[in-house]
Amino acid sequence: MPAFHRSIRALVLASAFSLPVPAAFAQANLESAKIPQPHLAKARAIAFGENSWKFPALITCYPDEGQSAEHVIKDPGPGKAADNFYFLGTGIVAAWAVNTSDGIILIDALDNQAEVDKFIIAGLQHFGLDPARIKTIIVSHGHGDHYGGARYLQDKYHAKLYMTALDYDLAEKPLTAPRDWGPPPRRDQVAKDGDTVTLGDETIKLFITPGHTPASLSMLIPVKDKGQNRTLLYLGGITNKGLKPEMHAAYDEWTDRLLKDAATADGVIGNHSSYDEAATKLDKLRIMPNKPNPFFTGAANTARYLSVLKECNLNNWEIEKALRGEK
Repeated sequence: MPAFHRSIRALVLASAFSLPVPAAFAQANLESAKIPQPHLAKARAIAFGENSWKFPALITCYPDEGQSAEHVIKDPGPGKAADNFYFLGTGIVAAWAVNTSDGIILIDALDNQAEVDKFIIAGLQHFGLDPARIKTIIVSHGHGDHYGGARYLQDKYHAKLYMTALDYDLAEKPLTAPRDWGPPPRRDQVAKDGDTVTLGDETIKLFITPGHTPASLSMLIPVKDKGQNRTLLYLGGITNKGLKPEMHAAYDEWTDRLLKDAATADGVIGNHSSYDEAATKLDKLRIMPNKPNPFFTGAANTARYLSVLKECNLNNWEIEKALRGEK
């Protein structure tokens, strides 16, 4: 890189991350600003090793900002992320589809029937795909913004559905406040750690990654990009604010595990757009289709992403303990 470009990049990074002291803390308020946060410093150092102007994994270190970040791009529209892989969500919540030789695997089902019709069914039709080919649904976890449209799809297309036992339980609990969510899915297949889900020529490997919910699902998804075999790591429960201590501990365990078992994936995606920059990447693909696909950033960046999640979880856990007066 020429010296001029290096100096410009340094200035951009300096302006972006040399923040006033209170704003540099994970939860930017007077209470947390007084708490030492070595894991935040480590997370930032890891993230800044990426050759990028955005570091989406760091949003988990600033949990109060994640929701507002999702509203930056309200409706990115359906997008083709790879030859056989499609984004069908909103700017806030993602649904993904894998087109196989024997039908479609859908990952998550948005809030309700109306969103399924508008984003999932219409999105597939936009790409010339028949929604009636949805044969398998994998629900990442038991929050209604991911399962809300699943019952409708089960009834409409008789699709087989996978979810973990503990998150079936979570989905079936009465809501404490009214939400515009569809009913919980009918119990079908119980997903277990290490299971594989096969449809046609595609096989997805499942990992139980608790923390965000009791048994969120992450997975390795094989896709094709310009005819080349690739693998994406899908993370089904990224946020880690306000967890019980045992859930923070479980989160720490699965980030370690995926660093060993899944960090060779070519890229990372999730189910909320602010945590993987899916909407921005789709825009880049539309504008520069002949450039390298931004969804595939390489194994080193996958490992970096997981390492940042690990440190942000530990940082949020330490803040929460300190605010409770625990050591």
